[in-house]
Amino acid sequence: MSKPKPKRDKSTELPDGGADTPEGSSAPAPVMVTVVATRQCVKLNPARGGGGITYQVGRIEGDGVVVLRLKDNDGGGRFSREWVPFERLRTCFSPAVLTGQPFKAHALDSAFTGRSTTNAGFLTAAIRAEGLAYEDTEHRGMSLLNGGFDTWVQGVLDAEPEKNDDGTVKLEPLVPPKRESPFSAPKDGAAKKPGGKRREPAADADESDTADGDATDTADAESCMANA
Repeated sequence: MSKPKPKRDKSTELPDGGADTPEGSSAPAPVMVTVVATRQCVKLNPARGGGGITYQVGRIEGDGVVVLRLKDNDGGGRFSREWVPFERLRTCFSPAVLTGQPFKAHALDSAFTGRSTTNAGFLTAAIRAEGLAYEDTEHRGMSLLNGGFDTWVQGVLDAEPEKNDDGTVKLEPLVPPKRESPFSAPKDGAAKKPGGKRREPAADADESDTADGDATDTADAESCMANA
């Protein structure tokens, strides 16, 4: 007799985004995120990383789910543009951190499904900008939580949505469509190596891969003090 699957905490999971739905199918339309704000913030170590970060705060209407996303990076370093549910981010913090102990940005690694090494540091910079955390001046490279999570979440749920230039509500897909790699072989025939062997198309270097150009999070990739 098989064991029952453990129940997942739905508050930390996103609904099915409807990605990769074939055209003409009767599947539900993709889930959209209502964008509440698009903001910019400085990196944790702007002198080393260069530039700033653009991030978005949004919600999934009807589900009461608040999400954040890293949108753009002015400097070097790849990152994941996935929408991160705030409740999943909250579970990254240990009880000690929630009660006042400082944390390294590395604590937020598990908030993402992507593996880019800049993700956690960029997200920490974003929650600092949102007033949910601040720099710990006594411990270099560490942050302290400000509290007020529930109040912040309710504010996002109640806020007026951001508008497009034509006055419509700004919506973004929960799961962006896959971008075709410029190196992919044509559908009607893949390129071949000399000798008739098929050449495999090159892998697409998207933002979910390991970052290779930003030192911002190198200093923040140590273990969280609360878990030491």
